[in-house]
Amino acid sequence: MSQSFAHNNGTSNMSYLRPSNGNNKSARALIVASFALTTMITASGAFLPHPSFPPPSLPSQRSSCSSASSCSSIILQAHHGQSSSLNYSHGDDVLLPPSPKRDNRTAAATTRTKPPQRLPNGGRITLVGAGPGLPDLLTLAAHRVLSDPDALVVVDRLVSKEIREVIAGEVRVARKYPGCAEQAQEEIYEWCKGGLREGRHVVRLKIGDPFVFGRGGEEVLEFRKFGVDPVVIPGVSAAFSAPLLGSIPVTHRGISNQVVMCTGYGRDNTSPDLIRYHEEQTVVFLMAVGRLRELCRDLVSKAGYPKDTPVGIVERAGCPEQRTVVGTMDTIADLAERYDVKPPSTIVVGEVVNVLLTEEDYDSFGGEEGVVVGGGGVISGVADWQSYFGQ
Repeated sequence: MSQSFAHNNGTSNMSYLRPSNGNNKSARALIVASFALTTMITASGAFLPHPSFPPPSLPSQRSSCSSASSCSSIILQAHHGQSSSLNYSHGDDVLLPPSPKRDNRTAAATTRTKPPQRLPNGGRITLVGAGPGLPDLLTLAAHRVLSDPDALVVVDRLVSKEIREVIAGEVRVARKYPGCAEQAQEEIYEWCKGGLREGRHVVRLKIGDPFVFGRGGEEVLEFRKFGVDPVVIPGVSAAFSAPLLGSIPVTHRGISNQVVMCTGYGRDNTSPDLIRYHEEQTVVFLMAVGRLRELCRDLVSKAGYPKDTPVGIVERAGCPEQRTVVGTMDTIADLAERYDVKPPSTIVVGEVVNVLLTEEDYDSFGGEEGVVVGGGGVISGVADWQSYFGQ
């Protein structure tokens, strides 16, 4: 014969059994063990208020345990934002409380699964970052994949010809020009889909790091719709490597202690939000040379940038024809037009632009104002790179 009483420790209510007579020693052991379990769960932070243990009044579903789980066990399952649920199993029976309600966003995140990385016919996709343009700056993994003679390599048009020459397999170049980017993207997907149907190794090669304003994440999600999860090989981002190849560090003690990366074009060709001026800040713009004049005007009039803020443009970083054009917020758009600066170009805004450049750097281009080829002490261009290593 027993009586029940409730213990409230401020966190949970637990029902225990107190024997009116009989084996007091066993009863005390049961109470102590139960209290110790409650204390452990409460201290872990995972246990939230629960009506009783085991829950006697919850509608339950019964499922079978495997023979390997025939011993009694208590399983704690924590759910974010919900009271934790307890699965109490005894022998081969499991008592399962109803699943907690979740909003649609949580449900989508927890039920989404990845497809396999290889199709039954052998088809697979590798998403590769090509870096800024110099083949020597490809990662070893990227070089290994591009050396596959059986691969179908789908390439963005801005990937340098020097890197395209490394490719051993079939090459298809997407003609992503202004005004037809969406059509070109659909063509890319069709090429990839066709390669997968044929059971081929499809390599999607993108400039820089595909996940820095390069649609990398969008393409991963699209490829998963094809039934395959791509392997990703990161690339050296032009946001950091292109400025340095033009002798511009993005940070420098006492000059810049923060870096902001921006794109020149938002979704549907919209203009991005402007970054407010801060004296010790470097702003790197990718894919922005096409609207440079508008960008500089807005940074001065709306974001508080002084007109004499230094601006550098590194064009075709790492390629033999690399140029660095240097000016100010007030002059850089005119200089870019004068020297016919084209994509791919990386724009750097901030005092770091003038940290490493010297008069000798400007003289290397015949003394023309605002233009630098290479950069003192920083290797740039294939010829200088090979010369440095004695090739």
